[in-house]
Amino acid sequence: MVQLQGIHLGEGRPKICAPMIGETREELLREAVLAKEAGADLVEWRVDYYENVFQHETVIETLILLREMLDGTPLIFTFRTLAEGGHQDISIRNYHKLYQRIAQTGLIDMVDLELFKIESFEKELLAEIKQLKIPIIISSHNFKETPADPVLLYQLNMMEHFGADIGKLAVTPHNERDVLRLMELTRRAKAFVSMPLITMSMGELGMISRLSGNLTGSVLTFGSLTSEKASAPGQITVKELKQIILLLNGNNKI
Repeated sequence: MVQLQGIHLGEGRPKICAPMIGETREELLREAVLAKEAGADLVEWRVDYYENVFQHETVIETLILLREMLDGTPLIFTFRTLAEGGHQDISIRNYHKLYQRIAQTGLIDMVDLELFKIESFEKELLAEIKQLKIPIIISSHNFKETPADPVLLYQLNMMEHFGADIGKLAVTPHNERDVLRLMELTRRAKAFVSMPLITMSMGELGMISRLSGNLTGSVLTFGSLTSEKASAPGQITVKELKQIILLLNGNNKI
């Protein structure tokens, strides 16, 4: 279980996270208001969308304003690279420097680091984030397929090896069997890793995987703030997601 400001990931119902994908400070602040109004448990700042992402002091100034606007809602900091479905790319050096600088501010509750980027890191960055007591999601996104079970289990084992507090798998299904296979793997992964998991099968075909965390053990699901803008295929809005999750969990609001 991972605790973020009173939110317990891995206890009770799956929690709902709203990605913020604004390109400007003004758009982000509006999204923060929408996230609070929608009742998201957490927010994720997808900073790869932000127009000033490589100006670290501007990022920090925006982060301060977002924290005020979010008023205690936990915040995940994420730069998603192009290879994993992000909005723009970044060198490994700048990726390292961005996360290092933001982690030092004390303004974020959790970071998402990509598994294949971590393999290029010096170990000092992971150790520094751990020393600052910032929980780490280590993630892998596949927009081509749903890899074979041994490949997915290997990725989860590598995430745990690198010190992930939570492991995340997002994959692309080609058929219903792929969706069910990911859900079943999530359910039985407790025999192989001890960390909580976030898993999803993307696109409309995999939408059920975003709703079934109470059965599979996936501790967090992502919902868009509006029906027009989503950060990944298959997301429904936070409001719709919250209604369904509460219904499936007997209106358990924990």
